[in-house]
Amino acid sequence: MSTEKLNLFGVTIDSKLNFNHNINNVCKKAIERIGVLMRLKNLIPTEAKLQLYKAAILPHLTYCHLTGHFCKANDRRKLDRIQERGLRAVFNEKLSSYEKLLAKADIPSMYNRRLQVIAVFMYKIKHKLLPQRLCNLFQFDSGSYHVRKREFVQPRFSSVIYGKHSLHYIGPKLWNNLTSRIRNQPSLKQFKSFIRNQDLTALASNVSDCRGCNLRQEGRTKLLKYVSTVNDINF
Repeated sequence: MSTEKLNLFGVTIDSKLNFNHNINNVCKKAIERIGVLMRLKNLIPTEAKLQLYKAAILPHLTYCHLTGHFCKANDRRKLDRIQERGLRAVFNEKLSSYEKLLAKADIPSMYNRRLQVIAVFMYKIKHKLLPQRLCNLFQFDSGSYHVRKREFVQPRFSSVIYGKHSLHYIGPKLWNNLTSRIRNQPSLKQFKSFIRNQDLTALASNVSDCRGCNLRQEGRTKLLKYVSTVNDINF
């Protein structure tokens, strides 16, 4: 018997493996709890609300949340929008930026958290802390001619959707962009402790090799510089 979607250990798997149903379910559960937090915003202190957020809402957003890294861009952004809404309920602020709210709560963005999980996964692959079948999916780079030595071979794909948008591609790419100080932590516990304090979003632009995306970004940068120059002249 075939089905369009299947719930397995709390994760909704659909027939196309795009996980949009799972993202919607996660967001629905989180929104319900954020609504309760909103009604309590003037009744309990901020520290208590933050603890409630971390204990009752954040676990829903982070449960198997690596699947959300390979969804559509709009679905990925939903998770950060939900977290932003929750933090605004915690601190009772409407004007502060998302980055300031994250700094006050001392937690990473959902996007940065997923990059950290990918980095931890690649550390386990490097040190063979995962089943051999998973380790065999990644090839170690034995070449010695690189100026900055890469530890994993970067696979080549002709398809952006079914190749570059995968853990098989993003994992080695992200790991090779990490500094040697991060990669050479002596134990998994120390690596996790170290990586949790790192903002890996700065490496996100280097994770994608999509020429179209890079050209669009270059175009936006040039346009902003041009507009800024024109405004300075007019002023």
